[in-house]
Amino acid sequence: MSDQLSGFHTRIKRIKDPKNTYYVDGETGTFIPKRVNKQQIKQAVKKRQEKATFGGAVLAMLLGALALMVARYVRWNYLAIDEGSTAADTLMMMDFGMAAIAIFLLGGVIGQKSLTHMVAQVAGIAVMLVTMHNLIWLLPEEFAQVYGQDYVNQVQAVTAPQSIYLRGETIVIPLV
Repeated sequence: MSDQLSGFHTRIKRIKDPKNTYYVDGETGTFIPKRVNKQQIKQAVKKRQEKATFGGAVLAMLLGALALMVARYVRWNYLAIDEGSTAADTLMMMDFGMAAIAIFLLGGVIGQKSLTHMVAQVAGIAVMLVTMHNLIWLLPEEFAQVYGQDYVNQVQAVTAPQSIYLRGETIVIPLV
């Protein structure tokens, strides 16, 4: 009994030793701190927070634009919802919603979770939402290969080149 008691007191003494500040995880061999104060936790969180760089924001904007193109592809080819069958506001919200859900999930996976990243993603979706038809006017054969000739014909019938298409209205931008 005294051997067990002395072993117990030895372990307690080792645990209370001020030089003993870490546990060693047996499986991974990593050092785990015993006592962590609030300042150390805040510093660790600060290091962990992602900071959006300019390049990261540009990439987030491009991903948002690409997400809207994919959303329109899904709407046209899989859901078979064309421009004439539904109100323009409904289509715009449907495209925006599908793209936003997709890009927020993808952004979470690739680490673009900061507010700056999310704002850039939404900006990319919004810019592509009102200007994608200009790309179709610029590259009709390429878009016909991906979306189909019917989609290109429908977009060209509803919109004009070098314009903004918002809520069913085409606003021509005079470029001189």
